[in-house]
Amino acid sequence: MDKDILYREAHLFSHSVTWLVAICITFCSVYFALPQLFAIESDMPPTQLVVVASYVFLAIGFIFPVLLLIIKLRVQVRNDGLYIKVIPFQFSFKKISLVGLQNCEPYVPKEGEKNKLGLKYAISKKACSLGGKRGIRMEFKDGRVLLLESKRPEKIIQAINTASKTNQ
Repeated sequence: MDKDILYREAHLFSHSVTWLVAICITFCSVYFALPQLFAIESDMPPTQLVVVASYVFLAIGFIFPVLLLIIKLRVQVRNDGLYIKVIPFQFSFKKISLVGLQNCEPYVPKEGEKNKLGLKYAISKKACSLGGKRGIRMEFKDGRVLLLESKRPEKIIQAINTASKTNQ
């Protein structure tokens, strides 16, 4: 199976604003939740609701950054198509057939243009990205447009062109 892989790439979650929010949530959870939990054995113990809320807040404060560290976008170009997988949300690769590929070009947002590789577009399934700034833009004959985050757009375009020539 590794023989027919023409190119592979992996991306970690690198959106700086989200990391800043995750770090703030972690610090806030420690700052606000731990004193409540340490006060359980004091003369004025917190209510059960406050204790449960503190545990939940503390868990979220630590699970969110760990989840951001685990999330990974894996891209593979094989002879029979493009394969994409977002770990841990997808258990197997999603195949995108290169039949009908009309154009494949590097994508970098121009001055003043909104980055279409952002998280908003990835969630709405208009892009396969973890919030990067560089990638490729693929246009198909049926009118579909796919944006894909890539660290090395030139190499992935070369592999896609090789694979699409093999499929024709």
